[in-house]
Amino acid sequence: MTSSVTRGLNHRLSAGSFAELARGSGGPSAVAELRSGQRSRAMLLLRALVDIASAHPALPGPLPPPRDAWHLLIRAEHRSPAAVETLLLHPPMGVWLNRCLRRLRGLESGEEPLWSAVGHLHAIAASAALLAGIDFRGAVPVGERGVILPALGFARIPDTADVAEVVMNGRKAVVLSGPYSVTLPADFSEDAPGWHGLRRLRGEHEGIVCAPLVDDLDPYRDFLRVREPDRLGDEEWRGWQERFGNAWRLVSEQRQVDPRGIGACLSSVVPVPYAAWPEPFSASSPEAYGCVLLNGATDPLTLAAALVHEAQHIKLSALMDLVPLIEGGLEEIHYAPWRLDPRPLRGLLQGVYAFLGVTGFWWDRLRRAEPGPARDTAAFEFALRRAQTAAGLRTLLTHAELTPRGEEFLHRLEERLTLWLAQRVPSVPKRLASDLIHDHRLVHRMRHLAAAPEPTARWARAWRERTDPPGELPGTSVRPTRPEAPARPALARLRLADPAAFARLREGGGAGMSGWLSGGAGLPGGGDAPDPADLDWAAGDTAAALRGYRARLEADPDDIAAWAGLALGLPDGAARTTLLNHPELALAVHREVRTAPGTGPDPVALARWIGTRTRG
Repeated sequence: MTSSVTRGLNHRLSAGSFAELARGSGGPSAVAELRSGQRSRAMLLLRALVDIASAHPALPGPLPPPRDAWHLLIRAEHRSPAAVETLLLHPPMGVWLNRCLRRLRGLESGEEPLWSAVGHLHAIAASAALLAGIDFRGAVPVGERGVILPALGFARIPDTADVAEVVMNGRKAVVLSGPYSVTLPADFSEDAPGWHGLRRLRGEHEGIVCAPLVDDLDPYRDFLRVREPDRLGDEEWRGWQERFGNAWRLVSEQRQVDPRGIGACLSSVVPVPYAAWPEPFSASSPEAYGCVLLNGATDPLTLAAALVHEAQHIKLSALMDLVPLIEGGLEEIHYAPWRLDPRPLRGLLQGVYAFLGVTGFWWDRLRRAEPGPARDTAAFEFALRRAQTAAGLRTLLTHAELTPRGEEFLHRLEERLTLWLAQRVPSVPKRLASDLIHDHRLVHRMRHLAAAPEPTARWARAWRERTDPPGELPGTSVRPTRPEAPARPALARLRLADPAAFARLREGGGAGMSGWLSGGAGLPGGGDAPDPADLDWAAGDTAAALRGYRARLEADPDDIAAWAGLALGLPDGAARTTLLNHPELALAVHREVRTAPGTGPDPVALARWIGTRTRG
């Protein structure tokens, strides 16, 4: 009898599922097709790993040959195909598979001994056999503080030996290591002496359920780094469950991205300590289908938007394994309106798809919210995300080499986005969102675009000699630098979400509320209070903001955020047009002029002079 573990499968995505996904949604049936493709992908990678590892001179070390684990997997699938599927689609499985294959091919190094890393295959096979309920006895590697059984849990045993045994006899399962033993409970998700079971979060609302694992145990759960087991305490666990349940209610209520499809593709949530700015940290990876890394310090609305965002990434990555949408697109040179660093076109496509889903989420919130802070916040987020998505989509349609299906996919996304771009938004949220779109692009250009030195010097010489600007603009090249985190987005959000707190902050000149930003993390760069000019900008006091930004530039002519703020506050005219369209030129010429003795030029006067030639 041939097992499907060894049988190659061809997958085609149905026209109906492709159309659903191309609208930025995708229900359970579409996600089931994506999951099927991911299962087969994992099977092929696993078989490749077994073949390569079996011929590797440094393996198997103190463990049995890799093919022994392969045969145990086949036995398990004969008894229970669902058990093996659970392991094949367990997100850390994909992370481990890809890392091991890169190590075996000499493309990556690792601190863990190769035999132990590859030997994780035996633990995977043991988990599948335990889930299938077959009798077996198998060796597994011992890691930090014990033995991980993927998708099941963690047995705590002293790491006095490199190898332990897992034994299943009848209904009794035991992990053995010398004199130490841990008996596993009948329900593997429960805790028992020496055993931590993998627990599940649960969200349910209007009959729509999402119950991902909360993985605090597997060493491969975090696709950014190998991580030791770090069990959540009871209070932390309850906090995660409460936040997730509240966020899932919000996800379930919206209907722009099918919440049943979101629930079907979220397999695990991994608590991580990473910080991010200006958004709370969340991440997903094509190597970890169904996994979302999350920093738990988020409110329900932010967490709900993050779940929608990452579910979109998960679906698109799986879709692109079945249906090629774009050729090449790996050069990190393109502007992404939601990132502080240049991105490749493939990354831009991921962002467009994710933020289309987030735009829909906020549109739904906007339609449901009562007038007041909640509605203003939803309007702002909707306006910001639709503009970011539209800008990214324009770049893709202009620069990406799309396949025929890719063109169809993007044009379907464009049709949906066009409907949202036509929706009216209240003036204050609209102004703040529009300013932040400009702000982000301005800072990005000044940080990452370098004007050619010699032409820039000619422009500076013309300014000093009081002649007309040269006839040609200096060329630019992408020169990625480490970006600084912006402060203005958080101020905009505070003004809309909590006007009273914003007013107190402004009245105090930005003092007295250190740490209110980013969940108590303080200002980016370690500052104690927001800058008064930024507060004036958020409040809509343009004249005061302009005075503040001019003062900042007098104190520090290289203050890029102040240059961008200047552009936001200037009235329409040549100076504003120059700063909006060629900020890197204005900054470069200003720097070059300052290399000569004397005071630096007035930034607004310089921008106005440049504008007499560039005219946009």
